[in-house]
Amino acid sequence: MKILVYIERAAVRGGIEVFAERHVARLRASGCETEICQGPALPRMDGFDEIIVHKCSDVATLEKFPPEKTVYYIHDHEPICPRGYAYTPLKRNCSRPGGLFPCIFCAPACKSWRTALGRVFSQSRRKRAMARFRKLVVISEFMKGRLVANGLPAGKISVEPPEIETRPPCGARSGGPSGRPVDLLYVGQLVRGKGVHLLLAAMARMKRPRTLDIVGSGNMEDGLKALAETLGLAGRVRFDGFQEDPQDWMRAAQCVVVPSFWQEPYGLVAAEAVALGRRVVAFAVGGLPEACGGKATLVPPGDVDALAKVLEEQ
Repeated sequence: MKILVYIERAAVRGGIEVFAERHVARLRASGCETEICQGPALPRMDGFDEIIVHKCSDVATLEKFPPEKTVYYIHDHEPICPRGYAYTPLKRNCSRPGGLFPCIFCAPACKSWRTALGRVFSQSRRKRAMARFRKLVVISEFMKGRLVANGLPAGKISVEPPEIETRPPCGARSGGPSGRPVDLLYVGQLVRGKGVHLLLAAMARMKRPRTLDIVGSGNMEDGLKALAETLGLAGRVRFDGFQEDPQDWMRAAQCVVVPSFWQEPYGLVAAEAVALGRRVVAFAVGGLPEACGGKATLVPPGDVDALAKVLEEQ
């Protein structure tokens, strides 16, 4: 079987890119002849038995994939939300179906009504294209519910959670990867929806002084460093930067914290930490409860006081 796998070229290697890389490796291991295309350019698509799309932001490009051959993997809220995050400019999660109202009022971040309308109507085109594809694949029941609520046919939607791969340690160590113990650990991008600012606020309210290692990078890094200083946490919070394989950090941690306030479609970090036998604390939002499989301590979404209390007890 000859398969084309399409994914947009990303500025930052995140969970979608990791998922796609592992997916391609499994296809090749099963004997499939697999070719990868990193967009935005499209190759010739005749001659392939199946086309797998992992991320395609441009609607006009999405419409060019042959519906009868295309399997579309949906990793995030972009296909059903003009903002892409399923939370409003007021930083509140949104669970409403997409459409002209209320999406027109929160599509910007746009600088004009024309741009906002363009985003809303492009979502309608995107959903029409998706509805024609042979199969839609999501990574949680939560995301299937979101797609069905947005009018996509339930019979075409398959729920396929990521396969969790735990790798052997890189070497025997008495502490963390840097030769010291790790207390609390955050792994992920440093962007607003991941809620690291809420984790820092929770640490500032804890009576038990704990330390936090932050593994990752992103556009909020400088702001989070400044916030840690402001909250008097500079001596207790370490920014360790992007790590190619954070599982060694998870193995060394007393507790892995997933403070996302946006509706995570799944939560790969939480699932990996659980698989490694780590204690996990997470906000009960989006697909995180599914990813944790009943083996984590879940906190009401965005409740900083509850998060601080739970972390003191772990």
